[in-house]
Amino acid sequence: MLIIVPASILAAWGLEAAWFWYFGEQTTPLKWISFVISIVGVVMVAAAELLWFRLARVAPLMQTKMFPDLNGEWVGHLKSTWINPETGTTLPPIPTSLKISQTFFTTSVTLKTGESFSKSTRVFLEPDYENRRYRVWYSYNNDPQAQFRHRSSQHEGVAYLDLDWDSDRDRLTGTYYTARKTTGDMDFRRI
Repeated sequence: MLIIVPASILAAWGLEAAWFWYFGEQTTPLKWISFVISIVGVVMVAAAELLWFRLARVAPLMQTKMFPDLNGEWVGHLKSTWINPETGTTLPPIPTSLKISQTFFTTSVTLKTGESFSKSTRVFLEPDYENRRYRVWYSYNNDPQAQFRHRSSQHEGVAYLDLDWDSDRDRLTGTYYTARKTTGDMDFRRI
């Protein structure tokens, strides 16, 4: 909010300056400065959105100063801690695919198993620059296929995925927690 309101005011003054100029009316220097700042801001935002990951792929060390490029398809498995009350055993690892869509300003995570689909509702990126470790926290909604809903209800959850830059840039490991009071571990490799 502290950035949005002043930026909106500057943009409005800048648009007003352009409007007055177009119709041949006088305007104040402050409004012209606002116009220039607005144009520079739009160009910088567009450049960051369009060029950041392209530049980061050419010079990977740049990624350690912001947040690594996690875009793409990842495959791996979930290992639930749920214990079947009838057998007293845990489930075998569940084959899983993960897709991360990341821009300079947004990140989304989708996860798919043979029985359900999860989509992030919020994502928070937590960098540890000193140790070159990066964590993606996300909350999600899980939607099981209709045929499995008798034993696997729709639910919400929270998960995190860790990337250790120095160990393996193409591996994410983490943990998930569900509203059904289950937990589990995750392990993925980038395709």
